[in-house]
Amino acid sequence: PILVGWSYGAMLAVHWAARNPDRVLGVVSVDGALPHSWLDEATKVQVRKLFRRLSPLFPVARRIGMAARMSAEQHAEINIEVNELCAPAALDPVFDRLTVPTKYVLATGGNLGGDPKLMEKIRANLTPVTARNPHIQLSAKVPSNHSKILRKDFRAVADAAREIGR
Repeated sequence: PILVGWSYGAMLAVHWAARNPDRVLGVVSVDGALPHSWLDEATKVQVRKLFRRLSPLFPVARRIGMAARMSAEQHAEINIEVNELCAPAALDPVFDRLTVPTKYVLATGGNLGGDPKLMEKIRANLTPVTARNPHIQLSAKVPSNHSKILRKDFRAVADAAREIGR
């Protein structure tokens, strides 16, 4: 299969492909699995506060497939954990083990709780990774933000999968 993952799912897809290169044709990472180290204790507090504030929306978001069956607190802790796994010390060895075609489709601007300037800085961290590993390439940078990328720029995601399938 070609693994396609968005946000947290991109991190899962990249890790799985690095561990199982003989069981996957390639990976499409949709605005996720990007190296960064911006997470500190103050940011963790902000993340928890944001998810607490959003907690009334989770029951509705679950029904439309935009949230998992977890509490707001659990969502916050998973968000923190996945961002800790994006630290270069944790993610760079995964990138170095990737031997299957890995295409990135990146959003533009901010995301829920993410400052647009910070998000663009994080996305720029992919450049040294693509220079180091020829299997990892930027397929497209699209005008949608993180939350709307699958709805508005699904064609770019499909094109990235087709690039792998050729």
